[in-house]
Amino acid sequence: MSRASTIVRRTAGFFLLLGAFLAVTHAQETAPEIRDAIAKVDHGQAEDVKRVLPDLAAKFQNNPGVLYLQGRLAADGIEGVKFYQSVVDNFPKSEYADAALYHIYQYYYALGLYRTAELKMQALRKDYPASPFLTGSQAASMPALEDPAVRVRSKDDTMSVAAAPSQPAEPAPSAAGTAVKAPYTLQTGAFSTSANAEKQKNFFEDKGFTVEVTNKVRGGRSLFLVWVGSYGTADEARRFGKEVRSKYNIDSIVVERY
Repeated sequence: MSRASTIVRRTAGFFLLLGAFLAVTHAQETAPEIRDAIAKVDHGQAEDVKRVLPDLAAKFQNNPGVLYLQGRLAADGIEGVKFYQSVVDNFPKSEYADAALYHIYQYYYALGLYRTAELKMQALRKDYPASPFLTGSQAASMPALEDPAVRVRSKDDTMSVAAAPSQPAEPAPSAAGTAVKAPYTLQTGAFSTSANAEKQKNFFEDKGFTVEVTNKVRGGRSLFLVWVGSYGTADEARRFGKEVRSKYNIDSIVVERY
């Protein structure tokens, strides 16, 4: 093989590698319209975004922003986790990788699978130490998974008892009494028995809050989730979560309704 042919082959190989690199880089970029769509979901306009999601998915194929958005709008938590995991696995350097991993953590925590949730949180701390979910306003409402003063775990690793203060403070008037099911709620417990869930439900209802108990079955195990309040945005739910932690010594997590 001549020297000229070798140079041509090496040059062609270089440009192929460059093209592949640029394709991956482009795929990780988030267009303004994707950011706008995600912002709308954050502000409770999920139904509007669902209508344009097919067009975004067709226009920005294999884009981490779209995958993250699909996770946010998934009809089921399991489906949402699949999209989030795809972002974490295939686009770990994208701007939504830490958020996707945090949502996976939220999902497992919401089901009462605390050991799995803790593994996801450890990965978040290790791979994304500067994430706002660890250092920003979101971190303030994150439950302390190993805090025995907040809950007592049963052998099946579900929350069996939630501690309540002897003299709880009165709730903020703006946080109570709404019957509208907005996109976000606050999960204050995941119980293995309906009786324990009803105890916590009664506790918050006595304070004037709207509460519902939702039964979820995963892997043959039944959990009774206690959801308190209804909020238009995640930030609003997080603010209420801080009040619950401060006034009632009960940990919580923000949950998106599916």
